[in-house]
Amino acid sequence: MMVFPVVLCMMQTPKVYEAEIRWTQYGIPHITAKDWGSLSYGEGYAFAKDHLGSLADQVIRVRGERARYFGAGPGNRHVSSDIAFRALGFVEQAQALYPKLTPEIRETVDGFTAGYNAYLKEKGPESVASWGLGTEWVREISAVDLLAYNLSVIATTPNLAELIASAAPPKSGLEPVAEGLPVPEFPMASNGWALGSERTEQGKGMLVANPHFPWTGSNRFWEKHLTIPGQLNVYGVSLLGIPGVLIGFNDAVAWTHTVSAGKRFVLYTLDLVAGHPTRYYYDGKEREMTVKQLKIAVRQADGSVKQEEHPVYSSHYGPMVNIAGFEWSAKRAVSVRDANANNTQFYEQWRAMDLAKSLDDLKQAHARFNSIPWVNTIATSADGRAWYADTAATPHLSATATTAFAKRLESDFLVRLAWQRGVPLLDGSTSVNEWLNDPSTRPGVVPYAKMPMLERRDYVFNANDSYWLSHAKQTITGFSPLQGDEKTARSLRTRMNARLLDDTSPQGPAGADGKFSLEELAAAAVSNRSLSAELLRAEVAERAKAAGTVTIEGQTVDLSHAAQILAAWDGKYNTESVGAVLWREFITLYAPADTQKAGNLFATDFDPKQPVITPTQLATSETALVNLGKAVLVLKNARLALDTPLGKVQYASAKPGRIPVHGGDGLFEGLTNVVGFGTNRSTLEPFASPAKVVGSRALTKEGYPVNQGSSFLMALEYTSQGPRAKAILTYSQSGDTRSPQFADQTQLFGAKQWRMVRFTEKDIKADPSLITLKLNSKRP
Repeated sequence: MMVFPVVLCMMQTPKVYEAEIRWTQYGIPHITAKDWGSLSYGEGYAFAKDHLGSLADQVIRVRGERARYFGAGPGNRHVSSDIAFRALGFVEQAQALYPKLTPEIRETVDGFTAGYNAYLKEKGPESVASWGLGTEWVREISAVDLLAYNLSVIATTPNLAELIASAAPPKSGLEPVAEGLPVPEFPMASNGWALGSERTEQGKGMLVANPHFPWTGSNRFWEKHLTIPGQLNVYGVSLLGIPGVLIGFNDAVAWTHTVSAGKRFVLYTLDLVAGHPTRYYYDGKEREMTVKQLKIAVRQADGSVKQEEHPVYSSHYGPMVNIAGFEWSAKRAVSVRDANANNTQFYEQWRAMDLAKSLDDLKQAHARFNSIPWVNTIATSADGRAWYADTAATPHLSATATTAFAKRLESDFLVRLAWQRGVPLLDGSTSVNEWLNDPSTRPGVVPYAKMPMLERRDYVFNANDSYWLSHAKQTITGFSPLQGDEKTARSLRTRMNARLLDDTSPQGPAGADGKFSLEELAAAAVSNRSLSAELLRAEVAERAKAAGTVTIEGQTVDLSHAAQILAAWDGKYNTESVGAVLWREFITLYAPADTQKAGNLFATDFDPKQPVITPTQLATSETALVNLGKAVLVLKNARLALDTPLGKVQYASAKPGRIPVHGGDGLFEGLTNVVGFGTNRSTLEPFASPAKVVGSRALTKEGYPVNQGSSFLMALEYTSQGPRAKAILTYSQSGDTRSPQFADQTQLFGAKQWRMVRFTEKDIKADPSLITLKLNSKRP
């Protein structure tokens, strides 16, 4: 063990911080201190070592200063980002909130900021982790900067930045100023499993955390172990730059989160006053929109900075938005209200969860603060209870408003169109559709007592479908449509989760006794079983063998080899799997809607009484043969053999080269272990985006690159000796390409090699690679 004493002097440090950081293998920091400020000081310092550049980028973003440093950006993207973030006013919100924070939370924010700045001052901008080396935008931050960034993560409206920035009243006539933009998709997903005493070998609680998040940018997780002796001992992860543990465990409870299917915001249509496109009717009276005149600094090609003025309009609901099909005309405009716009107790919420001494304490944290922003909670406890709840911030509509909305879905094309795009569209001209205020919680959101939840002794789970199916045999009903759909088809991934957990057969993932060990649970999480393959593969292979060939646009395609490969394949997406690549190119030729109903893909329709089993059986049409023929042609044109193993083409990019990885798609392939590729507009961190192969949904000229999906994988069990856990942080702990911890866990993930979590003092001290750093910040 190596010990490096360090003395760090902060010119403006308001107090003395003392913390100890012990790094174990894979760069996991175990941080110990005597108070909240010192603990967070150590956390901020250790975090900056791994990801300082990523937080610096996000601070610039939330300040509305990207265009100042990076220019207008492609398609004016940086200017749009600056307009939206300045309009949403997170910095101003943080300035107002900071003096109202509880003393312990203020210590946390101050300490994390001071630790971050101490690391930057010690190392210098030219040595920071990740991709911001030596840049002028990497500089010290303030507590308000950190708070503003954390507020922006909790909110939903930053995802609508370009819609807000491009919203403008028509200058003349009926034509809008700009074409509307599509409502952005939110690719973040997850699986969460909680097992109770009836399904575990130890007779205590077990948990699987498997959030599906980006592998680049600020929405990555960072792993940590935080201890204040006698008060706090919690292990887990948070999103980059957020103090504390958001997903993790302590001696009594363990929890994870999945992105909720409920609605976090509402769009309001405003009926405009004739001749006055910034004036609207509300309960029969006219109201004037407010306007902010924003000045945005934009770097020019010659390096100079030019000030640009941009007006941003808002109704009393919130900012105006420019959405395709709902553009701002002389008669109508659309405004958005975010249920997380006033969510200021999220720190207290997770702090109370970190400190929970029982599942009841964890529940009480939800009831008291009701500040979970946009995720479900799946939790277990040492005494063998399993709990699911969707307590995410949800607009609280009256029964009258909910009934009226349901009727408009049937009669109003625009309302139905918006709902199909995933957003509720309400009539903003009447106070009937205002959100209700409940005295038990913050204004406008559904109170804890009216949120869906389920506790059991066998298991509960969620895979981003609504609360309705949180157990294979017990559904939850009776809630607002804004909280999620009921009696609707579930995704193939949800159905696969349910199958894995509900199977108590001797051949099931829990073995002959039907009760999970830690090793069985970890193996189930990355079993890579494809539900679409399990349901349809044999039928497709049989039909292809019988047909022999299929004609596609006048070309005869031989299906015999494809039939042989699919017949021999076990339906799994492991790196060595032969057949997975062919099945991917086949199944992804269908439309997403085909996976949830009878028609092109399935013969048997969805039955709400059998949501795990249906839809099922291959449709009788010729579509399957045609799509298989097209898949054969795609692979042939890409010069890939039909029997190419998945690991030869599916990879994570990491120095010194590509790392083969397993896993697949949840929508079409129906895996629980999801990996894939997507854009990430939240960050300016560069990443390669290879060109797609013509005719394929996922295949590129480089194969199947992976930059999102399974991220912090953790399997945990409670034992009589305390918690025992295995984990993999799939993209590894550090964002610094020079660090040994930049890709070490990515190698583990590719090989399905879990590492044991070091939680006890004995385990930490036994690590042969242990490095200890003692921090002491003193006033000058």
